[in-house]
Amino acid sequence: MRKLSSRANRFLAPKFGKSLGYILDSEYPKAGGTWFGKMAAEIMQLPYPEHNAFPTGCPCILHNHWHWAPGLTPAFYLHRDGRDVMVSLYFHRVRELKANNPVAERRFGKRYEILFGKGWNPDDTHRNMPLFLKDEFSSPRDSRRNWRDHVMGWHDGGRGRDGVVYLSYEQLLNDAPGTMTRVIQEMTGEIPDPWLVSQTTEKYDMRRQTGGRNSGEEDRSSFIRKGIAGDWVNHFTRDTGKIFHSLAGDALIALGYEADSDWWKNIEDSTVS
Repeated sequence: MRKLSSRANRFLAPKFGKSLGYILDSEYPKAGGTWFGKMAAEIMQLPYPEHNAFPTGCPCILHNHWHWAPGLTPAFYLHRDGRDVMVSLYFHRVRELKANNPVAERRFGKRYEILFGKGWNPDDTHRNMPLFLKDEFSSPRDSRRNWRDHVMGWHDGGRGRDGVVYLSYEQLLNDAPGTMTRVIQEMTGEIPDPWLVSQTTEKYDMRRQTGGRNSGEEDRSSFIRKGIAGDWVNHFTRDTGKIFHSLAGDALIALGYEADSDWWKNIEDSTVS
């Protein structure tokens, strides 16, 4: 039913979304879209239907992982450093497998045993990450496009698209109230109530959402694992960086995460092939 409902919403959005009052909360998986969408919905006083439980026929903030297509406006597009996205996605899958989630077992159990080897160690990210990157970029599981094609499509190669308001996960981490104020003003033309922005961003602060855990304190059993930017440096070798650059380096540069194509050479190890 969730798949059918998602397809129905995907059909409705480009054709009737504006007349129905949709505002899209678009992202590649694990970029922070759920966090952002819930805050935006509360500040804008709109529903936030979760998990595509039914085809939506009223004004709402509609979370999605759809690739870019004409008509998908108005939209917020939230992006995150693709290296952190891949690390977060890896540990999200590991968490589901460790929890014996039957859907995850069906989708990834056998596949990862073939990919990483029987009895593979999920904590050995230096060994596993290169294999994971190649697999996820060649055949993404939670989006029809891989990270590079998804972000470049929504950003029109870095030029930006009319009707789309852009923000990053890193901006939210650095200044959630200021970022929410900016993007909602860009979307609506009106400055949101400062008190409501403050109350909402405090409500969805990581400490409150995790029962007191600070950003950077890792819990691999939690949906909110670590809540920081730049964790990829703990899991990438130089060889992993070289692979990521070959797959999506142009997107890192287009979005401003790196200045040039030599970034991976600065990773301090001797595993480059």
